[in-house]
Amino acid sequence: MAYTADDLLTEVRRGGSLASAAATGTADADILAHADSELRDTLVPLMLGVREELYQRVFDATVTSGLAAYRVNKRAALSRLNTVQWINSDGSGHNLPRLEPKRVLELGLVSTATGTPSAYYLEGSRVVLHPTPSGGTLRVRAFVRPGRLALAAATGSKSISAVTGTAATSYVLTIASGHGWSTSTPIDVVSGTPSFEYLAIDATPSAGDATTLTIAGSAFSTAPAIGDYVCAPDTSPFVQLPVELHPALFELTIARLLRALGHLSEAKSHADEADRLVSIGIQALTPRVETANRKILGGPHFRRGRGLWVTS
Repeated sequence: MAYTADDLLTEVRRGGSLASAAATGTADADILAHADSELRDTLVPLMLGVREELYQRVFDATVTSGLAAYRVNKRAALSRLNTVQWINSDGSGHNLPRLEPKRVLELGLVSTATGTPSAYYLEGSRVVLHPTPSGGTLRVRAFVRPGRLALAAATGSKSISAVTGTAATSYVLTIASGHGWSTSTPIDVVSGTPSFEYLAIDATPSAGDATTLTIAGSAFSTAPAIGDYVCAPDTSPFVQLPVELHPALFELTIARLLRALGHLSEAKSHADEADRLVSIGIQALTPRVETANRKILGGPHFRRGRGLWVTS
């Protein structure tokens, strides 16, 4: 099974009967750009629609006294949130309900009220707390946008060969072949096993030498392991999808590429196959827990040429 961006190039060239040598419109960068577009245009919205907490991550923001508004993390797909929580200094907390714009105006929330937040509302790309807090932590759960596909050699992505340390303090990552990162440059850490999620995002090493990087344990959602990868922020050497959706991405990419090259009849054939694979893959994602009685209304369905449509 093809897992990496390098493997995706091989699959697309083979499936689209494209020359192995780079040519105008079919260079590595062109193919990866088409794949990135299909990830964002087609598969990410569908994965969000199944509401199964795929690639969800916690983003904490330390609250500044007297400041009510906080930006949604730039890595959140569609700036879409799952839950918003208030965390007190002692670790206790509660979920915050969302106030709709009409209710915001009715309550006159453009006020100077202060205290422990009891609700929030959205204003552009910001989460606004009400009342305005004096301290604490804003915790948001959101779907992390897949990283831009990049060849390992081109991005400087490096495999981790050893890990020491603990989540309570910090992890020391050993990169056997060396690396070019510094303590002033943020990095991402990507899982080297399916489903290739981010383990750390925009983490700045606190120390390092030619072959090691020290990163705070709190930066990780899950402990790093041998075989995981360090890479530039918002990039990934892996296709960050459930493995069962990889064939769908290959077909979507081939169809998009062939359309761009003007091969419309061949593109339609691959688009039809993509429809079939997307439908199978998305249905297989729900439910993730076989024994859970969870009914999703208005679930996503995919039709080429019609985008997303829903049924209840």
